[in-house]
Amino acid sequence: MTRPLPTVDGKCTLDMHVHIGPELLRRRYSAESLAEEARREGFGVVMKNHFQPTTGWVSQLRRDDDRVPLVGSVALNFGAGGVDDHGVRAALSGWKRDVGQADPDPERFVVWMPTLCTEAHLNLFGRRDIPLEWGVAGRYTRYFPLGSGFAIDTADPKQVAAIDRALAAVRELDLVLATGHLNRHETAWLVERAHATGQRRIVMTHPLFQATQQTLDTLSRLWRECGAYTELAFVNIAMDHLSYESYAAVIEAVGAEGVVLSSDLGQPFSPPVGEGLREYFDCLRGQGVRDDAIEQMAVLNPHSLLFG
Repeated sequence: MTRPLPTVDGKCTLDMHVHIGPELLRRRYSAESLAEEARREGFGVVMKNHFQPTTGWVSQLRRDDDRVPLVGSVALNFGAGGVDDHGVRAALSGWKRDVGQADPDPERFVVWMPTLCTEAHLNLFGRRDIPLEWGVAGRYTRYFPLGSGFAIDTADPKQVAAIDRALAAVRELDLVLATGHLNRHETAWLVERAHATGQRRIVMTHPLFQATQQTLDTLSRLWRECGAYTELAFVNIAMDHLSYESYAAVIEAVGAEGVVLSSDLGQPFSPPVGEGLREYFDCLRGQGVRDDAIEQMAVLNPHSLLFG
């Protein structure tokens, strides 16, 4: 019998990072098939796409009798409007179960800063937005000349103003901000600026990923000073040659109260989400991470971000 995923006081495991198609990458899931698995396995999920908002797809799947949360998102890549308030507004527009109603649904969704089009990401993958090993046909990758990707330049007042508009939209709608594939310095600057302007729902996207490679001291400091959660994603262990020992070190340095466990699954060559999460949690237990800490990171913290 398959062991159930953790629950706490009626709250289910909530995976804040799962990829869905259609997109240029091949994917394991559509919104419909992921929702079906989430309902069957008993986990909530935030559905992500690098090229377009998922709010429209997800909102049309949500049901009044759902016992697991199904949540949409947008990544502010060039194709989704870039870093400004345009992409946030597009995602908000699609966040309606009833297309005849005037207002979007009141629940939160997630806004990622850019992923595939950041300079940090492009430098890591030979200036290609989608690496071939991720499951894309070569003709659909795009080469970006040096300097043509997104990088935060704090000396550029127009760019900073656009970032501030994006942050203002996230803050005013009380959404969740995730940092995307920014480098370590950009991530820290963004977290500090978002917090200074009133944002209180912040997740640092898999900051041990090679494009970011954040330090333990910075992760701990940004949690203490800005309330920014560190996301530890299951898929990075295999795809980015990280170790469970390094994850355990982050949990010890930051504390379980400041960490979110996600899968970042959805690749056709990776396991289903439910299977991946069970393996993930078992391996963390093997590093001495206690069940109550896993419940905090996989259940309570994501629920606090999205519903608290």
